[in-house]
Amino acid sequence: TEPRLTGADPAIDWAKPEVLVYEPQADGSLTLVAVEYLVFQAPWDAAAGAGVAPKFHDVAFTVMADDPATEIDEAHAFEPHYELHVWTERDNPTGMFAEFNPAVSCAAAQPPADPGAHGGHGE
Repeated sequence: TEPRLTGADPAIDWAKPEVLVYEPQADGSLTLVAVEYLVFQAPWDAAAGAGVAPKFHDVAFTVMADDPATEIDEAHAFEPHYELHVWTERDNPTGMFAEFNPAVSCAAAQPPADPGAHGGHGE
């Protein structure tokens, strides 16, 4: 099967977001709330220069890397990367490009069948 994200290409295709963000519903269904653009840090830095985050208009992508000193996985099981959330389907009181949306909840999430699986942002 094809990998979901290979990370080899630093190009960003605005018509094809790498990640779709869903909110779990009480009935077990999922509702699309946002899209996320993601590019792995190593190939992006090699092409654009280290520390030069990708931008959408004037909005810089957030750099995400796991901090081994914490219990959570800040990079969501990905290698270090840049990401930008775009809350296309749910208004976000903190802004359309904010990393998190207080109007979205994972409270109805079911535990994964695979306890080692990572599911989203952990809220």
